[in-house]
Amino acid sequence: MKPDNEFTRPLKRIDERETPKRGKGTMITLALCAVCALPVVNFYGGFSGFGDQPQQAIEIVEIEEDKPQVPAVSNETTATIPVGNHVLDPAKGDFQEVEPTETLVPLTPKPLPTPKPLPKAEPIKRQELALAHLPDPQLIERGASGVIPRKSPDGLRAMDLYSRQPDTDGNFGVARVVLVVGGLGISQTSTKLAIEKLPPNVTLAFAPYGNSLNRWMQTARRGGHELLLQIPMEPIDYPQNNPGPHTLRAEADLEENMANLHWAMSRITNYVGVTNYLGNKLMQQPAGLSPIFAEISKRGLLFFEDGTVKNTLGPGVAIKELVPYAKADVLIDNVRSRSAIASKLNELAQQAKRTGLAIGMANAFPDSISMIAEFARRAKQNGIEITPVTAVVKDPSR
Repeated sequence: MKPDNEFTRPLKRIDERETPKRGKGTMITLALCAVCALPVVNFYGGFSGFGDQPQQAIEIVEIEEDKPQVPAVSNETTATIPVGNHVLDPAKGDFQEVEPTETLVPLTPKPLPTPKPLPKAEPIKRQELALAHLPDPQLIERGASGVIPRKSPDGLRAMDLYSRQPDTDGNFGVARVVLVVGGLGISQTSTKLAIEKLPPNVTLAFAPYGNSLNRWMQTARRGGHELLLQIPMEPIDYPQNNPGPHTLRAEADLEENMANLHWAMSRITNYVGVTNYLGNKLMQQPAGLSPIFAEISKRGLLFFEDGTVKNTLGPGVAIKELVPYAKADVLIDNVRSRSAIASKLNELAQQAKRTGLAIGMANAFPDSISMIAEFARRAKQNGIEITPVTAVVKDPSR
């Protein structure tokens, strides 16, 4: 006989199923819930309608989180696209080439504002060739050792007044070479040869020693040359290697160096600037070099470095003291042979054609003078322009 349980009894309809009867345990549980709920009802004033005061309605506010502002999107397009009345041929399929029926009107660009012209630099006032051998009274003053240069009351500089007009202003498309020949005044023969054979666009540098310096200066100026003055400066092996009397020294006091500088400056007039003679110790000592450069700037002169000093501080000190500055790239006759000089001159030409500018320094040796004169004579047909040193200096005032 099968047991009688829910799995063996036949299924009844829902309305026929027995309703489970609550036992005593269920009634006890309901009673306890009712007892526990009484304090809660009393605390809140009873259920709605049973409290002493009516319950206030609670307003529920929805807090919106910060959201990035989204710009409103306009339904208008930035341009109106004309609709063409194109007729499609059903026989040609879904993809057909359609010729535009509208006429495109090109936009007319707005005219750009006319740029204002840059202010033109004032033309350099230069001395007339007929007076080139005479110092301008405004640009000299008498010092303890003689006449030395100065700026005029209105700011005119010897660097400008005694400069030579270059063949080409600016440096666009021109291969320029600066040639400086130093040591003039020491040998009468070499000095005469240099002034006579070298063209006027070659710059001549005079040593402060020698005889008849003023006469040679006047002859060179009448010939149209720019002039530099060589200043003896202390080398590393001084005094074994002694540039001569009145040498500027790295550790000398300021008063002594200024007296020696003014002595050298008083040897000639009508020069555009000064250049070092030796000086590989002084040119590496900023404490000794800075006041010298400041005095050169004050006197309206440029400084040309002859290229013999390695690790020179000249460029940086020149910027600091506002000195117009240039430096030689090639020592033309540091090896005194004609083949070596020819090689250096060719190097100058190649560098000028490659970069636009090359600066060479030479001494007043007979071979150097004759070969430089020939190089300068053929310069134009070789695409080279010989230019004075004042045309290439880095001038802080311009």
